[in-house]
Amino acid sequence: MSHPSSRHLAGAALALTIGVCLAAGGARAEFKPDPSAPRSAIPAEYQWAAGHIFANEAAWEAELAAVGADIPKLNGFKGRLGESAATMLDAQAAATEMGLRLTKLYTYAQALYDVNQSDGHARQMQGRVAALFPAFGEATSWMQPELLEIDPAVIRNFMAEDKGLAVYAYYFEELWRQKEFTLSSPEERLMALTGNMRSTPGDAHESLLGVDMKFPEIADAEGKKIPLTVSGFSGLRSSDDATLRVQARDAFFGTLRGYENTFSVLLDGAVKSHIMSKDARGYKTCLDAALSPDNISPDAYRMLIGTVRENLPRTMHKYVNLRRKVMGLDGALTFPNLYNAMVAGIEPEYTYDQARNVITEGLKPLGKEYCALLAEGLDPKNGWIDVYPNEDKRSGAYSKDKRSGAYSNGSLARDVHPYVLHNFDNTLDAVSTTAHEMGHALHSVFSSRNQPPVYAGYTTFLAEVASTCNEALLTNHLLAEADDVDIKLMLLNQRLESIRQTIFRQTLFADFELRFHEHAEQGNPLTAEFLNGLYAEMIKEYYGPDYELAANDACEWMFIPHFYYNFYVFTYATGLTSGLALADEISARGDVAAERYINNMLKAGSSAPPLDILRNAGVDLETPAPIVAAMDMFERTVEEFDRLWTTKYGKN
Repeated sequence: MSHPSSRHLAGAALALTIGVCLAAGGARAEFKPDPSAPRSAIPAEYQWAAGHIFANEAAWEAELAAVGADIPKLNGFKGRLGESAATMLDAQAAATEMGLRLTKLYTYAQALYDVNQSDGHARQMQGRVAALFPAFGEATSWMQPELLEIDPAVIRNFMAEDKGLAVYAYYFEELWRQKEFTLSSPEERLMALTGNMRSTPGDAHESLLGVDMKFPEIADAEGKKIPLTVSGFSGLRSSDDATLRVQARDAFFGTLRGYENTFSVLLDGAVKSHIMSKDARGYKTCLDAALSPDNISPDAYRMLIGTVRENLPRTMHKYVNLRRKVMGLDGALTFPNLYNAMVAGIEPEYTYDQARNVITEGLKPLGKEYCALLAEGLDPKNGWIDVYPNEDKRSGAYSKDKRSGAYSNGSLARDVHPYVLHNFDNTLDAVSTTAHEMGHALHSVFSSRNQPPVYAGYTTFLAEVASTCNEALLTNHLLAEADDVDIKLMLLNQRLESIRQTIFRQTLFADFELRFHEHAEQGNPLTAEFLNGLYAEMIKEYYGPDYELAANDACEWMFIPHFYYNFYVFTYATGLTSGLALADEISARGDVAAERYINNMLKAGSSAPPLDILRNAGVDLETPAPIVAAMDMFERTVEEFDRLWTTKYGKN
């Protein structure tokens, strides 16, 4: 049995100083994450349980066949929705149930594929389910047009007659609100049939980046060879080893550069599909088309960008100069010095079990019910979470039960449990990411178990609020417990990085996404030259005059999968803005604020307009005030870090 490194032991001691209780020892505590390890090297206890959805592949195959046979039966309701309240309710229930069955089929296949994207059989299973979605769309494409042909007074009378149908009141109000953008039954059928085709650019981007592209090995300061992977890049760019950071940047972005034309064509294809949908439905812009279904005004999107840009000189530009000062740089700040800890050697390593403990402590203000569910989800033996990275595993992290995802709508949290993909690497950032993804998972649990199936998920706009609230509560807890200057500096650094990457970086992405859509809407192709030039220009705007790009840094946009999600990235920024405000309120007011948040937002699902749900929880995003408050917090944190660091290390 190997022994923990001195760094690991020092990290554990530091973790104890901020209230982390060490969990069980043995092999569990000593497992060392390795993104280049084969899947077989990951202990089974750290792998999620796809078998909780279907006992085995044979059961999945049987359900796949049954769903394929049952989908056409939905057409039996065609032309009959106005017959009676009972018929209308039966049709709605049948369509909802079919959607849930498809979700389970897809999630099972995706759970197999995402942990080993070189598994051709799992990819084939995923594709076979995906092929059923256009058939489902076709079999239900007539429903909304037919409902819109019925006099609203008739539907209201039906709801008065039948309490089961009355549950759909908000659904019908939203349907009527969107009436002008709903097509005829034949047209909706055609739109449904294009579903798989329109997802191809994003699927191809995922396969190219996650499987087919190979990155060169790099070397650390001692000459040790290190494999470079997509999932391992985030850890390498933040390494304490400056040589490794530079090599990681050069090798990663340099490799992307070799595929720049392919990436630009893929993104151009995704945007063309957005333009097609916009034109077909009669929206003015792609932004309108993306936000209108969630009842979000494009003004809110533009207000976020405008407010952040207006505050860049006192926030991001000041932060860049803080980094230059702390790292002793005479010249401009560059990418290899952007993600690493500003005070090296302080951050402790956390085993996953230590992370579970500190997260549970940090989220105690959310109450016993929340923490009991949190403990259940965090325990890998319960099958919710796939903890560690491995070769060919999908990079990043997500909760598969987010409605905003491409293949989930809240059903699994009701009938099974959420599925959380992780690539835990023993860092503080990984601890924070764990809290983040559990925020998504428990949002799904509360939503799906307190709302009828039609409202069981939550809208894209609300998707990142619960996750970022968890991160903010965790940071508040760690700062309150810290009694060592270096630990405080580490945590302030972590807060700065969280806000920089989630508000500033994601707003930059949202701004970039809006600009390249507008460019394409004017009839222009999205070429590599245009996208690289635009991204470089925006990096200079957001990071300021004291930040400098290297030759290939503008290729960063190429590996961001969110640009294929159709104006999703801005929800990270609005989510953290809201999450910070909610966390401060919960920390200050305790149970009253926590209950308001859980009852009015987490349990609300999609049962009301998302801005109303958020307002009822305590945040009004129809004004710039929450965004400005987040800017203020960032500026204060820069100043506090500067003060503590200067006092401790005596440098000016």
